[in-house]
Amino acid sequence: MSFLALAPLLAVVAGALASLLIEAFLGRKGRELAAAAAILALLAAGLFIVRSWNLELAYFGARLVLDPLALLVMAVFVLIAAFVVLMSVGSASRQDFNLGQLCGLLLLATAGLMIMVSSGDWLVVFLGLEVLSVASYALTGLRRNDRASSEAAAKYFLMGSFAGAFFVFGLAIIFGATGSSGFAFGPAGVAAAPLPAAGLGLIVAALFFKIAIAPFHMWAPDVYEGAPAPVTAFLTIAPKAAGLAVLLRALGPAMDKAGTAGAVFAPAVSVAAVLTMFVGNLAALRQTNVKRLLAYSAIAHSGYLLVAVVSGDGPGLVFYLVAYLFMNAGAFAVLTVLAGEGNGSLSLLGIAGLGRRHPALAACLAVFLLSLAGFPPTSGFLAKFYVFSAAVAKGHILLAVAAVLASLVSVAYYLRVIVAMYMKDPEAELEAGRDEPALWLVVFLCAFGVVQLGLWPGNLLALIRQGLSGLF
Repeated sequence: MSFLALAPLLAVVAGALASLLIEAFLGRKGRELAAAAAILALLAAGLFIVRSWNLELAYFGARLVLDPLALLVMAVFVLIAAFVVLMSVGSASRQDFNLGQLCGLLLLATAGLMIMVSSGDWLVVFLGLEVLSVASYALTGLRRNDRASSEAAAKYFLMGSFAGAFFVFGLAIIFGATGSSGFAFGPAGVAAAPLPAAGLGLIVAALFFKIAIAPFHMWAPDVYEGAPAPVTAFLTIAPKAAGLAVLLRALGPAMDKAGTAGAVFAPAVSVAAVLTMFVGNLAALRQTNVKRLLAYSAIAHSGYLLVAVVSGDGPGLVFYLVAYLFMNAGAFAVLTVLAGEGNGSLSLLGIAGLGRRHPALAACLAVFLLSLAGFPPTSGFLAKFYVFSAAVAKGHILLAVAAVLASLVSVAYYLRVIVAMYMKDPEAELEAGRDEPALWLVVFLCAFGVVQLGLWPGNLLALIRQGLSGLF
């Protein structure tokens, strides 16, 4: 046991409190200071994550463990939170939300995510989930003068409350049947114990809600569209990474074992993955709003990531999450650059002619979209290749074929955006190229990440495989 196991968590909590106190006492004058405090806290958390590598630190009777899976996913949380703060520094006033409040709530949500992925106990996972949920509801409704933002927050709160109730009910059933709330019971005995299996099914359904897995995805498009663009970038990446890491830790090792979880949960999760991939992609085909199109795209990517869980492919899942972090955050950063006095919503007609008016910005968005579609030599191509290959290697041939077909469908709507940028005449002037260096820095870093991981993924892959070699 070591108190150092709490260091990354304490760093982001301290940053959240500092940001909220600065906002409370200094008001508008302290907004940039609140953002600086948040960035410093995230840097400290990142430093503690690096120093904890291979130390296997634990606390609270090993209910909170910093193993390589937790540390790698925590690094994703820290990166996306830092990107969101940088995206918001210049755009907060333009999009009419409070920067200090965003920083405080964002770091509290990050703390909840860290609790979720570092625990092997369902009760502790629920505590992290609630911290994340409450902060996420408030983040969604940050634009208090915008009706769409308020409606999205209300919808997210109502649906999230149902999901929380499912989780608690499932946890109560498992504890009542087994006397334990830990993962130790796991899915291995569900075939012989139907009552705990029902409890585990309810918990999985609650996590499916957070990851936006069909048929629990209905809330996602409206919430992603109504939230401010930087918040949407966070919601489409971080909760997804936490929920999938928890599912992988709880279900992954037993997914391919015949007679236990392999017979009970693997088929159900496989069907959910196929349904999610096709529902997300087919719905995205009909969208004319770029932000809503990316929202449905995020649902489809949840399905691809779920394929890695079915295959028990920890390294593939983590690499996909890192690649998705750069390509999706980059796309939303470009939308934030282009957004006027709104929440970052743009129609396909609205970005027509972007390639001629702002070639650098259009080129970056094209790279992000091609990576999301899975074109080589981007990181998105390699991420899909590793996940689908692992599914084939584990014998999930039909699942891999469905994933490839769904990915082919997605090419159509990603190319529609690129065609609009380069082959359509503009109908109105686009207000891009503002003096917001932090936002442009995020666009550059994301573009660099997408290309670098697509061409030279060796070092990151070696680190991920070395860290997870004993877990999966």
